[in-house]
Parts: sequence; C-alpha cells; structure tokens
Amino acid sequence: MRHAFRTLALALIVAAPSLAQVAPAPASPATAAPAAAAKPLRIAVIGASASAGFGCVMREKRADGDYALGFRLIDMVRLACPELEIVSTDMSSGFFFLAPVRNGATAAARAVDFKPDCVIALDFLFWYCYGDDSPKGGRIGDEAERLEKLELGLKELERFEVPVLVGDLPDMSPAVGKMLSAAQMPAKDTLAKANARFAAWAKGRANVHVLPLADMQRQLMEDRALEIRGVRLESTKQAPLLQRDELHPAPLGMAGLACAVAAEMKDALVDAQSPAGGTPAAKPPAATDDCTPEPNSTIERASAALKPSGTRPKPAAAPEGTPKPAAPSTQLSATR
Repeated sequence: MRHAFRTLALALIVAAPSLAQVAPAPASPATAAPAAAAKPLRIAVIGASASAGFGCVMREKRADGDYALGFRLIDMVRLACPELEIVSTDMSSGFFFLAPVRNGATAAARAVDFKPDCVIALDFLFWYCYGDDSPKGGRIGDEAERLEKLELGLKELERFEVPVLVGDLPDMSPAVGKMLSAAQMPAKDTLAKANARFAAWAKGRANVHVLPLADMQRQLMEDRALEIRGVRLESTKQAPLLQRDELHPAPLGMAGLACAVAAEMKDALVDAQSPAGGTPAAKPPAATDDCTPEPNSTIERASAALKPSGTRPKPAAAPEGTPKPAAPSTQLSATR
C-alpha cells in the first residue's frame, strides 16, 4: 500500500532583524529571555483501514506469557521518530469503504478544523476508485464512474494548504476473493487512468507529496519485499509484510510504511518552511536532526511496547468489503 533525508523545522522560528534595524546589545545572563520552546507537531490522519490499523496486531510469546498490541499508522510514525513531540487527530476508519464520499468529506472537514501542520492521507483515495458504490449513490454502473468518484476525493484534499502526504492507487487484485470482491476491483485500464489523473493533479500542487503505494505493491507482488529508503524488508512466514488478506499491512509492513511516511513528512515540512527557491529559514533543533526513520529499529520499539495479553486483541475495525459491519470494538494501541 505515493526523497536523502532533509531536516524538519519544528521550532518556533524567530525572525532576524532587518537590515534597517539596529541590533540590540546582547542581554546579560540574568536578563536574557528564555529560548522559544519547540512546538509539538500537529498531524491529522485521514484514510481507510490500513491507516486505522485493521488487523495490525503484533504478538510475541515470552517466558512469562503472551504479549500483544495493535498499531495504527500514527502509532508506528511515533515509533519511527520517538524524538518528535506529536499531537495528532486520527479520522482514519475501517468503515470508510461503506460511504467513501460522505466519510471522506467528514474526515477532511474535521482535519481542517484541527489546524494541522501536516496531513497524512496514505490510503485516503483508495475507496474513491475501488468499491462498488457510485459517486452519486447506489451501485456503480460503469468504470467511468470510478474516475468521477476519484475527482471527489481530490477535491477534498484541495481543502488543505499545509503539506499533505497521500498515496497513489496500488493494484490490490491479489486480495480479490479474500477481502475484496470482484465488483470492488477497478479494471487495470481504469487503475492506470486514475493514477495518471492523480499524478497530473499532484504535480501542480507544491504541498502535495506522493507516497508511491503502487510501486511498493508491485515490488511486494514480484519480490515479496519492500525497499524503504535504502532498507530492504523481506516478507517471511514469521514476519510477513502483508496480512493473509493480501490487503492490509502486517506489523513489519506497517513499520516500513510509517518510516516512508515519516521521512516524507520531514522533507515536506522543510519544504514548507523554505522560501521559494531558497533554503530553510532556520536550522532545527539537534534532537530533530537525530530523527532518522528506519524500519528495523521501529519494529524493535513496537516489540518493546507490547503488553501482556490475557485475551486476544481485537482488530482496529471491521474489514474492508464487509457488507454489514459488526459493532465497533475497543482498539489496542500504544498511543491511542
């Protein structure tokens, strides 16, 4: 499940005096003003069940018993960059697919109200192309309606002026017959047209940063592996990258996706702080410089966060494609 690391400007930037101003004399230690405190990074997450952590439960058998915990995407982003102070709101949902046009509009509006520094929309567009619902309501009539529905999703993302990290549309055909029905799967030609339209839309928007889910899925299908910022993750029986449904990320896959998101987020926020054609306006704190998202260390931190489990952890939400969802269940998460 669309660049070398640049640093992330998260501190309050104090403007330097202009050339017309006279610089004041240095304050004595007794009267010096305290340094501006770093602001927490405000992140809004909008999207579907991959972001919501459906089925992404990490389990370990230890000498003193079984340990387990569920992880949403934002949980893994925090673990990828534990040095960062993050305040988040998470509107991703496993029920997104039931009414993507309505649910997407609601999530985007709430994200705008949160006044984020950055929006993570990894799988936000997925059900604006997949699914069997028409953009006007009822069942989809033909493939052209999928492209019409995609336009509605793009329109929702245009609400944001801050950096938006959004994935393109992967080919999830291996999940047909498992978690997806044939009616929910776009034709290959439709998928190609949708990605071409998305690329053209993103190209003209400096605040949009594409996460290449299509390329990642292609590599998964061909190599059973993912290349995340120079780190190769191999899918094994003990540590798969995808769950058995061939649609949702397993914990190791979620760690890889979170690192790709965190790295792109750092780049995006530096770009947002930079003057047009220039360099970042200020150097960020050293603690931020030290934040280097890496999948293996991220999954190690996830393992350290596991809790003793007396009962089987419940999934984050009802699975994609389920006609009638069960009642929402309590979610397990290190940060929610």
